Amino acid sequence: MIEWIEKIDQELLLFINGLYTPFLDEVMWAISGKLIWFPLYLFLFILVFRKTSTKQAVWFVLFGFLAVGLADFTATFGFKEMIARYRPSHHLVLGDMLHFYEMKPGEFYKGGIHGFVSGHATNSFAIAVMFSLRLRRHYKYITALLIFWAILVSYSRMHLGVHYPTDIIGGAILGTTISLLMYWGYKKVANVKQPE
Repeated sequence: MIEWIEKIDQELLLFINGLYTPFLDEVMWAISGKLIWFPLYLFLFILVFRKTSTKQAVWFVLFGFLAVGLADFTATFGFKEMIARYRPSHHLVLGDMLHFYEMKPGEFYKGGIHGFVSGHATNSFAIAVMFSLRLRRHYKYITALLIFWAILVSYSRMHLGVHYPTDIIGGAILGTTISLLMYWGYKKVANVKQPE
């Protein structure tokens, strides 16, 4: 069973990574970046402050940062370092079959050594779920848009050849779980009564 999952994992990654073009490489590299999304986060926080009392909004900010911090820490130290599964980019055989983003002539992006779970997937799903739970009553399509964004960020990691699909799935589950727990805590502490 494990061998079958690993085979599917590798074949799916090779297919996704094999769809590269110079243009797509640049787009996926940008999507995979962290600083590019700060305007989105700021915009989402503004929406929260517009639709929530100041006290509840401040609590949401605190629990939101706690959710992302916990997601990042758990992905990096609770999974990557303890499970120590090599990224596909560092796989002795698969690594030679993948296409990597060329940051500058002769220098290719391959990420860190270990890859399970994907930090990008964990963090983006934590963010998407946290904001979705807070804003879905006020904005009809916010959940679909945020989940699409999280999937797109996660997909970019496979396009770049630095994560297996199972790294992404694991990260999505972890990030979602942490946000559900943090949002429950936020509702209790901030005394959020209205149905979400």
